[in-house]
Amino acid sequence: MKTNFIRKDLLAYINSEIRPQYKGFDKAHSMAHYKFVTSNCVEYGKELVKQGNDVNLEIAYVVGAYHDVGISKGREGHAKSSGTIVRSDVGLKKFYDKETIEMIAQAVEDHSSHLEYEPRSIYGKIVADADRNNTMYLVFSRPIKYGIKNESFRNRESHINRVYEFVNEKFGKNGYVKYWLNIPQTRKEQEAVWNLLDNEEMCKLYIAGIFDEVSKGKIK
Repeated sequence: MKTNFIRKDLLAYINSEIRPQYKGFDKAHSMAHYKFVTSNCVEYGKELVKQGNDVNLEIAYVVGAYHDVGISKGREGHAKSSGTIVRSDVGLKKFYDKETIEMIAQAVEDHSSHLEYEPRSIYGKIVADADRNNTMYLVFSRPIKYGIKNESFRNRESHINRVYEFVNEKFGKNGYVKYWLNIPQTRKEQEAVWNLLDNEEMCKLYIAGIFDEVSKGKIK
């Protein structure tokens, strides 16, 4: 991804102080997830600019970079923790005024999929949608990776059933995940997930394939 939209010294700070933190997080919040979300934030920002919205791509990238740093304080409530970290980040204060930092903090807080209100800014909507794992593979592979790491008591069939139920509850037609932006690719992926979930047998076969790939066939 080209980064000519962001100041070099700010990018250097993020690359040295923020980005490396994701190396120590779980597989669902790994360096690959960092790259996925920051790239989505920038691409969604570009799309919104085309639609006539006022979006600063640098801020969109920064919000994506900081959105999961709260994992360092624990997975539960990590969006709020991320906001707290943004507000106390001394290095970030060299680049933004107090009002902008507060907007960034609110945006990372608002990326939570359990959010009970509409994100408070366009940047909250951008990072929320960017974080929704909106490719079919990621929608199913992330909960698989989480289950393998954290629920070792399950056998293969139990893992597959859990993932199907989880994804249906979260991303299904009546799921609690909301998409805030009109991004064509996001809507396309969302409908693909819905269609697969509607066919439980085929969906579980799809999950099984990813599960065997991730577990390397070690869980029976």
